[in-house]
Amino acid sequence: MYIINLPNRSDRRTKIIALMQTLHFDAFIVPAYTIHSSEVVSRKHLLHNGRITLVELASWASHMQVWSEITFSKSNDSWYLVFEDDIDLETLTTEILQSFPDDLWRKPDLVYLGSCGNIPGSKIYEGAYGYRIHQALNPSCLHAYAIRPQTAAKLLNLLSSPRRAADDEIVLLSNSQKLLVYSIHPPLALQRLTTPSNPSDLHPEKDYRLSRFKAKIDSMIRWWRGVELVDKLKDSALAKANIDKAVEWREKNEHGIWKNANRNTSDCDRCSILREK
Repeated sequence: MYIINLPNRSDRRTKIIALMQTLHFDAFIVPAYTIHSSEVVSRKHLLHNGRITLVELASWASHMQVWSEITFSKSNDSWYLVFEDDIDLETLTTEILQSFPDDLWRKPDLVYLGSCGNIPGSKIYEGAYGYRIHQALNPSCLHAYAIRPQTAAKLLNLLSSPRRAADDEIVLLSNSQKLLVYSIHPPLALQRLTTPSNPSDLHPEKDYRLSRFKAKIDSMIRWWRGVELVDKLKDSALAKANIDKAVEWREKNEHGIWKNANRNTSDCDRCSILREK
């Protein structure tokens, strides 16, 4: 399990750690790249080849480093969960995922636990908890998904020189049948709303009133297109989280880049391991 987090976003890190502790998840926290990271700056020429912005390039690089880790893992048959740091999860996430039959997991390349603007395609399975798996028709956003090493290797190859945001590239790969993508409905994961206290990593100085207005318009468009609109989980795990416990964990275990918020550091500091004792 991997969590992508900017070292300077300790506010988000505290909440995602609290969420992992509540769900008894073990996870690696991977420091996200920024627009100033050498891995991003060295690829600025890609901005002229397509419709990708510098911040989207940083997001692409952050997910690429996780896919690289997964590709070279020793568990070739395993699935890995990848989360961005601004999510909430259902309390029964583990039980719901385990309720899906083994045969189902042998087919797709990716399974989205949450997505944006995704119209549910043909229904693949409906489980005992009332959650359905559909073929995904427009799986935008990469805040919560399951992936296996074979798919990670495929994405490293196919998205080595992106022309669009990584999630938009995956939509195109899905539409062209180069990837088989499933999505869970209703979602097991939701992104937390962007607010002055939870600013966007992509647009930290945005006008929140304008943002809320655009979000309402976007919701209307998605509803018209057939997207299932969900703005609240059935049983939020974050609502049960112990923030003080997460802060205590950070004070005891964080070091290196997590203390000085500098992404450019040695490999040994790039992942912080959460272990719920």
